[in-house]
Amino acid sequence: MESESRDYQEVMDDALQLVYSHHHRLVSQLFPESFRSLTLDQLRRGPFGQDLLRLARLARGQNRESKELVLNAIDSVLQLLFWPAAADDYSVPRAFWDTDLGRMLALAKYRAFDQGELVSIGNAAQQLGVTRPTIYRWMDDRSLSYVRDDMSGRTFVVRRDIDNLKRVASEF
Repeated sequence: MESESRDYQEVMDDALQLVYSHHHRLVSQLFPESFRSLTLDQLRRGPFGQDLLRLARLARGQNRESKELVLNAIDSVLQLLFWPAAADDYSVPRAFWDTDLGRMLALAKYRAFDQGELVSIGNAAQQLGVTRPTIYRWMDDRSLSYVRDDMSGRTFVVRRDIDNLKRVASEF
Protein backbone atom coordinates (compact mmCIF):
# COMPACT_ATOMS: atom_id res chain seq x y z
CA MET A 1 0.00 0.00 0.00
CA GLU A 2 1.47 3.37 -1.07
CA SER A 3 0.57 5.25 2.12
CA GLU A 4 2.37 2.77 4.34
CA SER A 5 5.57 3.06 2.31
CA ARG A 6 5.38 6.84 1.89
CA ASP A 7 8.06 8.74 3.78
CA TYR A 8 6.30 12.15 4.04
CA GLN A 9 9.62 13.77 5.08
CA GLU A 10 9.58 16.24 2.19
CA VAL A 11 5.93 17.09 2.91
CA MET A 12 6.71 17.74 6.58
CA ASP A 13 9.84 19.75 5.77
CA ASP A 14 7.91 21.91 3.30
CA ALA A 15 5.27 22.65 5.96
CA LEU A 16 7.93 23.47 8.55
CA GLN A 17 9.73 25.81 6.16
CA LEU A 18 6.48 27.48 5.14
CA VAL A 19 5.48 28.24 8.73
CA TYR A 20 9.04 29.30 9.61
CA SER A 21 9.14 31.65 6.62
CA HIS A 22 5.84 33.21 7.70
CA HIS A 23 7.17 33.53 11.25
CA HIS A 24 10.28 35.28 9.92
CA ARG A 25 8.16 37.77 7.96
CA LEU A 26 6.08 38.56 11.05
CA VAL A 27 9.07 38.95 13.36
CA SER A 28 10.82 41.14 10.78
CA GLN A 29 7.91 43.57 11.04
CA LEU A 30 7.55 43.36 14.82
CA PHE A 31 11.08 43.33 16.18
CA PRO A 32 13.77 42.10 13.77
CA GLU A 33 16.48 41.89 16.41
CA SER A 34 14.49 39.20 18.23
CA PHE A 35 14.59 36.78 15.30
CA ARG A 36 16.60 33.65 15.98
CA SER A 37 17.65 31.58 13.00
CA LEU A 38 16.71 27.88 13.26
CA THR A 39 17.92 24.91 11.25
CA LEU A 40 15.55 22.44 9.66
CA ASP A 41 16.65 19.86 12.23
CA GLN A 42 15.68 22.24 15.06
CA LEU A 43 12.30 22.86 13.43
CA ARG A 44 11.74 19.09 13.17
CA ARG A 45 12.37 18.73 16.92
CA GLY A 46 9.94 21.52 17.85
CA PRO A 47 6.27 20.96 18.76
CA PHE A 48 5.03 21.58 15.21
CA GLY A 49 7.64 19.22 13.76
CA GLN A 50 6.77 16.57 16.32
CA ASP A 51 3.04 16.86 15.54
CA LEU A 52 3.81 16.43 11.84
CA LEU A 53 6.02 13.42 12.55
CA ARG A 54 3.34 11.76 14.70
CA LEU A 55 0.72 12.36 12.02
CA ALA A 56 3.00 10.98 9.30
CA ARG A 57 3.55 7.81 11.35
CA LEU A 58 -0.20 7.49 11.85
CA ALA A 59 -0.81 8.01 8.12
CA ARG A 60 1.74 5.29 7.34
CA GLY A 61 0.00 2.94 9.77
CA GLN A 62 3.07 2.71 12.02
CA ASN A 63 1.33 4.03 15.15
CA ARG A 64 -2.10 4.15 16.71
CA GLU A 65 -3.08 6.90 19.10
CA SER A 66 -6.28 7.97 20.73
CA LYS A 67 -8.66 9.77 18.45
CA GLU A 68 -8.53 12.87 20.68
CA LEU A 69 -4.73 13.13 20.42
CA VAL A 70 -4.86 12.70 16.64
CA LEU A 71 -7.62 15.30 16.21
CA ASN A 72 -5.80 17.75 18.50
CA ALA A 73 -2.56 17.35 16.53
CA ILE A 74 -4.40 17.88 13.23
CA ASP A 75 -6.18 20.94 14.61
CA SER A 76 -2.88 22.35 15.81
CA VAL A 77 -1.36 21.96 12.34
CA LEU A 78 -4.41 23.47 10.63
CA GLN A 79 -4.46 26.43 13.01
CA LEU A 80 -0.81 27.20 12.30
CA LEU A 81 -1.43 27.03 8.57
CA PHE A 82 -4.80 28.72 8.25
CA TRP A 83 -5.67 30.93 11.25
CA PRO A 84 -5.02 34.51 10.13
CA ALA A 85 -3.98 37.20 12.59
CA ALA A 86 -6.90 39.19 14.04
CA ALA A 87 -9.46 36.57 12.93
CA ASP A 88 -11.90 34.92 15.31
CA ASP A 89 -11.64 31.58 13.57
CA TYR A 90 -10.10 29.88 10.57
CA SER A 91 -11.30 27.87 7.63
CA VAL A 92 -9.49 25.24 5.63
CA PRO A 93 -9.93 25.50 1.86
CA ARG A 94 -11.35 22.29 0.45
CA ALA A 95 -8.48 22.24 -2.08
CA PHE A 96 -6.00 21.82 0.81
CA TRP A 97 -7.12 18.21 1.22
CA ASP A 98 -5.85 17.49 -2.31
CA THR A 99 -2.29 18.51 -1.39
CA ASP A 100 0.27 16.01 -0.12
CA LEU A 101 0.08 17.49 3.39
CA GLY A 102 -3.72 17.49 3.33
CA ARG A 103 -3.76 13.85 2.23
CA MET A 104 -1.32 12.92 5.01
CA LEU A 105 -3.52 14.61 7.64
CA ALA A 106 -6.68 13.10 6.17
CA LEU A 107 -5.21 9.60 6.26
CA ALA A 108 -4.04 10.02 9.87
CA LYS A 109 -7.53 11.25 10.78
CA TYR A 110 -9.24 8.42 8.89
CA ARG A 111 -7.13 5.82 10.70
CA ALA A 112 -8.04 7.33 14.08
CA PHE A 113 -11.72 6.41 13.62
CA ASP A 114 -13.41 3.03 13.73
CA GLN A 115 -15.50 2.30 10.64
CA GLY A 116 -18.70 2.24 12.75
CA GLU A 117 -18.11 5.87 13.69
CA LEU A 118 -18.33 7.03 10.07
CA VAL A 119 -21.31 7.57 7.75
CA SER A 120 -21.31 8.20 4.00
CA ILE A 121 -22.31 11.66 2.73
CA GLY A 122 -25.48 10.26 1.12
CA ASN A 123 -26.45 8.38 4.26
CA ALA A 124 -25.82 11.48 6.40
CA ALA A 125 -28.03 13.58 4.11
CA GLN A 126 -30.76 10.96 4.28
CA GLN A 127 -30.60 10.68 8.08
CA LEU A 128 -30.75 14.45 8.51
CA GLY A 129 -33.38 15.01 5.81
CA VAL A 130 -31.22 17.45 3.84
CA THR A 131 -29.48 17.47 0.48
CA ARG A 132 -25.87 16.50 -0.17
CA PRO A 133 -24.90 20.15 -0.86
CA THR A 134 -26.18 21.03 2.62
CA ILE A 135 -23.95 18.33 4.10
CA TYR A 136 -20.97 19.76 2.18
CA ARG A 137 -21.79 23.27 3.40
CA TRP A 138 -21.96 22.02 6.99
CA MET A 139 -18.64 20.25 6.50
CA ASP A 140 -17.07 23.45 5.16
CA ASP A 141 -18.32 25.55 8.09
CA ARG A 142 -17.28 22.76 10.51
CA SER A 143 -20.83 22.09 11.73
CA LEU A 144 -20.13 18.48 10.76
CA SER A 145 -16.81 16.75 11.25
CA TYR A 146 -15.73 14.61 8.36
CA VAL A 147 -13.02 12.21 7.37
CA ARG A 148 -11.68 11.59 3.91
CA ASP A 149 -10.37 8.20 2.88
CA ASP A 150 -7.81 9.12 0.26
CA MET A 151 -7.34 5.49 -0.69
CA SER A 152 -10.94 5.12 -1.87
CA GLY A 153 -11.59 8.81 -2.53
CA ARG A 154 -14.68 8.69 -0.33
CA THR A 155 -15.59 11.20 2.35
CA PHE A 156 -17.41 10.23 5.53
CA VAL A 157 -19.21 12.24 8.19
CA VAL A 158 -18.62 11.46 11.86
CA ARG A 159 -21.71 9.65 13.20
CA ARG A 160 -21.54 11.48 16.55
CA ASP A 161 -22.12 14.82 14.79
CA ILE A 162 -25.12 13.46 12.90
CA ASP A 163 -26.59 12.13 16.14
CA ASN A 164 -26.02 15.51 17.83
CA LEU A 165 -27.75 17.38 14.99
CA LYS A 166 -30.69 14.96 15.07
CA ARG A 167 -30.98 15.40 18.85
CA VAL A 168 -30.90 19.22 18.58
CA ALA A 169 -33.49 19.14 15.76
CA SER A 170 -35.80 16.93 17.82
CA GLU A 171 -35.73 19.44 20.69
CA PHE A 172 -37.42 22.06 18.52
